[in-house]
Amino acid sequence: MPKSPSLNILFIAHDTGLIGGAERQILELFRGLDRERFSPYLVCLEEGGPVAARAVEYGVPVSHVARSWRWDLSVAVRIRSIIRDLNVAIVHAYLGLPGFYGAVAGKLAGARVISTIRTAGPRKRLSDVTERFAFLMSDRIIANSRAGAEYYFRRFPGMGKTEIIYNGYDFSDFDPAPAKSRSDLGLPPDGLLVGHVANLSYLKDYPTFIRALRRVFTEEPGSRGVIIGDGAKRADYEAIAESLGISDNILFLGHRRDVLDLVSNFDVCVLASHPAYSEGLSNSIAEYMGLAKPVVATEVGGNPELVKDGETGFLCPGGDAETMADRILSLLRDDGLRRDMGRRGREFFRANLTLEKMVKDTQCVYEELARK
Repeated sequence: MPKSPSLNILFIAHDTGLIGGAERQILELFRGLDRERFSPYLVCLEEGGPVAARAVEYGVPVSHVARSWRWDLSVAVRIRSIIRDLNVAIVHAYLGLPGFYGAVAGKLAGARVISTIRTAGPRKRLSDVTERFAFLMSDRIIANSRAGAEYYFRRFPGMGKTEIIYNGYDFSDFDPAPAKSRSDLGLPPDGLLVGHVANLSYLKDYPTFIRALRRVFTEEPGSRGVIIGDGAKRADYEAIAESLGISDNILFLGHRRDVLDLVSNFDVCVLASHPAYSEGLSNSIAEYMGLAKPVVATEVGGNPELVKDGETGFLCPGGDAETMADRILSLLRDDGLRRDMGRRGREFFRANLTLEKMVKDTQCVYEELARK
C-alpha cells in the first residue's frame, strides 16, 4: 500500500534574541517529532534570531514575517498564504502575538488551530486579551501546567478543549555526572555553588534571590552564587548585588548554550518566580531535577506540580528572602539531604518529563484534530 503523506504542521513563534521556555520546547518538539508522520515548518515574527537558526539545524524550514508595527494585521494575511502554499493541516502557535496571528490566519485558511498556555498568572492587559481571543478561536489548547489552565479557565470556558502536556526533555542529555570541570566552564574552583537559571526579566524574582544570597554568603562564606541568563534587567540585578556588597560572590554568566554542563556542577538550584506574574511549568526546575539537583523554588503557579516540598526540594512563599535563605542553607549543610532530594527529583523527571512522553502526547492531539 502507498505510504500516507505526512501531516504538515506550521509553528508560529517569536524569535527575539533569547531562547526562553516556550522556544526551548518548540525546539525539543522539532527534535522528537516523527518525521514520517509529521512535517514541521516554522514562521518567526522576527528575523535573525537563535530559534530560527536552531530550527534549521534540526531540518525545519523557516519563514519570517516582518511587521511594520506591533498590530500589523497584514501578518495574518501573509501567514494565511503560507498555510495554503504549504498545504498546512494544523497551525500550532505559541504565546501572545504569535498565538493571535496564528489563530486568525489558521481560521482564514481553513486549518485547525492549536494555541498554547505557558504561564499561570497575570499578563499585560493587551497580551491577556489577545491570548484569550486566540483561545476562543482555537480548536485545541495545550497547557504545560494544570495551574496555567486553571488560571485562564477558572472563570471562562475553554477547559474542555484543553490538554495538559508537561514539557519534555531528551533523557539522554541528562547525565548527573559533570561532563566538564569547573575551570573549563569558568566557575570558581572551590566552594559550594548555588545556581539560578532564567532570563533576567521582571518576570523572575531575582531581587529576592540575591537578598537570600547575602545571608547565605554570611553563614556559609565559602559558597558562591551563579546566575545563568540574560535580559533587560541584568544591569538592575547586578546593581542590587553591588549595593548589598556581594557582587564579588556572584557570577553573572549571561546567556550560555552549555547550561546543562554548568548545572551539573551546582550543589543547590534555585528558581525565584515573581509572585505577581507566577509561573507555568519551569524548564529550569525540570532541568535541575533531570540532573538530580535539589531545588529551592517559589511556591507559585506550576512550581508545586514539579517540586514536592520536603521530598524533591523546598517551596518558599513569594518574596520571602529569609525563608529562601533558610532552605538553601539547610541543603548546603547536609550532603545526604541534597543527594536524596536530587535522586527523587530525577525519578519524577524520568516518569513525567521525557521528550518521548511529550512528543507522544502532542502527536496524539495532532492526529485527533486531523481526523475531525
